[in-house]
Amino acid sequence: MAAPAHIDDHAPFIPDKEVWFSDGNVVLEAEGRAFKVYQGLLARDSEVFRDLFTIPQPSSMEVFDGCPVVHLTDHPQELRHLLRVIFDGKRYYRPDEQVEFAIVAALIRLSHKYEIDYVRDDYLARMKSCFGTDPGDWDTVSHDSGSPRMNFNETDAIALVNIARLTGTDTILPLGLYLCCQLDAKYLLNGYRRPEGSLEWLDSEDLARCIDARQSLLQKSLISVLQVYDPSTIFPSCTHHFGTRGDCRRTIESMRQKRMERSPTSLLQNYLKSDVSMIRSLQKANLLCQNCADMLCRAGQQRYRANWIILPQLLDLEAPAGWPEE
Repeated sequence: MAAPAHIDDHAPFIPDKEVWFSDGNVVLEAEGRAFKVYQGLLARDSEVFRDLFTIPQPSSMEVFDGCPVVHLTDHPQELRHLLRVIFDGKRYYRPDEQVEFAIVAALIRLSHKYEIDYVRDDYLARMKSCFGTDPGDWDTVSHDSGSPRMNFNETDAIALVNIARLTGTDTILPLGLYLCCQLDAKYLLNGYRRPEGSLEWLDSEDLARCIDARQSLLQKSLISVLQVYDPSTIFPSCTHHFGTRGDCRRTIESMRQKRMERSPTSLLQNYLKSDVSMIRSLQKANLLCQNCADMLCRAGQQRYRANWIILPQLLDLEAPAGWPEE
């Protein structure tokens, strides 16, 4: 894309430095930012743009840099992302490139608005790479705060829920609401500002779901701790201390106590968290024998799956297609 030629400092709009084709034939304007692009390519990909371009224009139609101007209500930063994807294609974001959640969400919102299906589907697939229906995937994604295709942070949860509602993508909704349950009350009640400044908040029904579910999730998380880390059910074939089972019992008691003392937010996070790697590290440090470690891993994985299965129910949702069942 060519940089814009010099335009008078008193011009009504600021030409964008990234999306400006010198031979373009239409200017899109958003909050004073001008993007000079190709009308035909936009009309090809978007019926909404095609309709915008076919609306009869008055003889006094506004012109900028020799091209007709179409005014849009989008934020220029988000519009820039969409135009770069349309005109640069996969050179802008490679399929194997990790993209920030905020950019993915912006592309989904605008491609949905302008009915550019291939962009919407591509970036929804990126979002699903983090928020899907597979418990095994979530264990890795939650630990890494992302997948190879997208990363996220905790405050993205509200936008995630709204994307699910906007696009009817119910498979990402349970994890979105679950993450919202972990947010501070100020974000749930007042919303969260996107990077470009607009406010994102939950609708009243989803807010009620989160408020109602928090207590149930905390209760289930505590039950999981009590059931998995129960010293009284220590593996009969414990091999530490020649069968006295002393070391393993103390380790399990310590693990249980530490989890019971966690903050409410940490307990909510623990509801869908596997402790397998931590248990294996304790085994490696000789604080658990293999038999007891195997027992804890099995019990933890069973509880982890059980918590997954009932998550939609706790959030007052229908289980989406592909969600694990008993």
